[in-house]
Amino acid sequence: MALTTESKDLNLSDVIDGIFDGDYQLPEFQRDYVWKDSNIKSLFESVLSSHPIGTVLLLEIEKENPLMAWTSFSEIIPTDNRTLDYEGEDKNPPQYLVLDGQQRLTSLSHLTRGTNNHIWYLDLNGVKQRWEEVEAPSNKEEIKNFIEQELDVFAFIKKKKRTDDPLKDFRSKAKLLPLTLLKDRNTLTKAITDVRDAISEKIHEKNYELKNYEKLTVKESKEELEEIIKEEGKWKTFLAELLPFILDNYFDFKLPTVVVSKKMGISGVCKVFTKINTTGIQLGAFDLLVAVLYPKRISLKQMFDEVISNYPLVDSLDGKPKRYLLQTLALYNKVSPKTSHLPESLKAEMFDEGWNICVKNLNEACEQLDRNCGSALITGSEKYLAYSPLLPIIANVINEHPLDVKDHNLRLMRLDKLRAWYFGAGISSRYGEGSDNKQVKDLAEMKRWFSSPSFKEEMPTWLNNIYGEINTSKSGAVGKTIVSLYNLKRAKDIYIDNLEVCAEVNGCDLHHIFPKAAMRKKVMEENGIRDKSMADKFLKTQHNIDSVLNQTWLLSSTNRDIISDRMPSDYIRELIQKNGGSRNAEQKVRDLFKQHCINDSAFDKLMNDDYFGFIDERKKSVQFELTTTCKIPNFLESEPVDDLLF
Repeated sequence: MALTTESKDLNLSDVIDGIFDGDYQLPEFQRDYVWKDSNIKSLFESVLSSHPIGTVLLLEIEKENPLMAWTSFSEIIPTDNRTLDYEGEDKNPPQYLVLDGQQRLTSLSHLTRGTNNHIWYLDLNGVKQRWEEVEAPSNKEEIKNFIEQELDVFAFIKKKKRTDDPLKDFRSKAKLLPLTLLKDRNTLTKAITDVRDAISEKIHEKNYELKNYEKLTVKESKEELEEIIKEEGKWKTFLAELLPFILDNYFDFKLPTVVVSKKMGISGVCKVFTKINTTGIQLGAFDLLVAVLYPKRISLKQMFDEVISNYPLVDSLDGKPKRYLLQTLALYNKVSPKTSHLPESLKAEMFDEGWNICVKNLNEACEQLDRNCGSALITGSEKYLAYSPLLPIIANVINEHPLDVKDHNLRLMRLDKLRAWYFGAGISSRYGEGSDNKQVKDLAEMKRWFSSPSFKEEMPTWLNNIYGEINTSKSGAVGKTIVSLYNLKRAKDIYIDNLEVCAEVNGCDLHHIFPKAAMRKKVMEENGIRDKSMADKFLKTQHNIDSVLNQTWLLSSTNRDIISDRMPSDYIRELIQKNGGSRNAEQKVRDLFKQHCINDSAFDKLMNDDYFGFIDERKKSVQFELTTTCKIPNFLESEPVDDLLF
């Protein structure tokens, strides 16, 4: 069986030549060229020092049946016809597509060919000066050590505007060697030889003037002539001994490559790229599909841009709306939603038939979670959404079992199931791992459940008993789920009680109920801590001060002007006085706090500045809301134990 990948070393200069000859091109999905000058100089320094620059990943192209569409290195070879014309008779495909290495190869092409406006140079004055500082190494081993350990090539690479005669600065005192000479070894050798010959002629001329000094009118003194002859001799030696050795490192540089065989399928290409990628930018299923579908006249990039333009909620999804759109389409077509499978399992006809349906369903899923689960995607961010991977499942469930149905009872039943599903998944961290594998199973179970006329009948087993530690930060899935609950409650501000506070309302944010500043002062007094940073560390580790249970939505003005750095008992009494100071006033304030999932017991702990007591009671209050408002059937106090362990 033939190998699907092969490792080999290619001559770097040959690869650069191949880019300009069209033998190496880019897949249609490749990113823009983004490297800065500092990146380019560092790369070339590595090449001239014979240091590794990473592996380049190539895809071998089958001329008769190319795997995907391609484009030229547009930053190097501008063209109006960048993509392959599959309907033409002459496809003329390249030998290889560069899957990983675009930035490096583009940079080296710029260095050795220049750009439309600039040419890169090697400042030989600086290199020679450094050479002389280490006593002019002459044998090959000394020169090698000098280049690898002593020579700072980075500092001597310069970029100048392109001129009609780039060799002018090389011939002059500036001694700037245009790196465009690296295009051809013979041309480079001739240019260096010409400069050396000119130096030899100058040395001969100055020696003649020195020898016949008394007979001739010479503007320099004898000492100056001797210094010129000496310096020009150093240049001649430098150009003969060191410079060719340095530049030979470019011509002899071996580029490590991994060649993916043309026999490998598209999913295999995706896996190989992910494993070998050296840029830190992983190839996604969407990127591969762009290239695979282009020949079939499906412009996936344009289709996605239209989605983002028309459905801004979809763009909020975890920074990965492309992935979830593709997974929605995969589930709709009953193929694997696993990310690595998508480029192979999604066919062109699926996009023709189901793309628009899936887009609308995914957008509706976003709207339903905003409206009924408090996910607040309307804010333009998913930071309050428990899990994005459940959206492709929801989109396909509501495709068959719509939520907005005329039957009032059926509509309420399905909305209850949606809440139980969303909050149960979030609290139990259901999609924290292996979400791709769970999507198929959960889709089948949820379809059966949503088709049932009752809440309990056909309920997935994992929803029967939910456990999750909710005394946690707001950043994880559990914390986001609790914040979604706070959003869903749409509580009124505790001071300006006619204004709702939630993620969707401008001018409000999640604020600490026990302010950090007040708690810091308390723990410093009670524990004899003098350093504020130590006190903050104590609060974080011993009190979990940033717990989502110690936070609620408030207007920023309320947090700033009313709560500030005061303990709860202080600012709550002020709130009671604001409302008249009577027993009825206290009840009104209590009722406001209940909207924030703070029951009477938790309120009493606030009035006594009992932090730990408050956290315990608010946990109970939140748990109650999860089982009532959010419809989680059973919230367990402790994690279930597997009987098989005993």
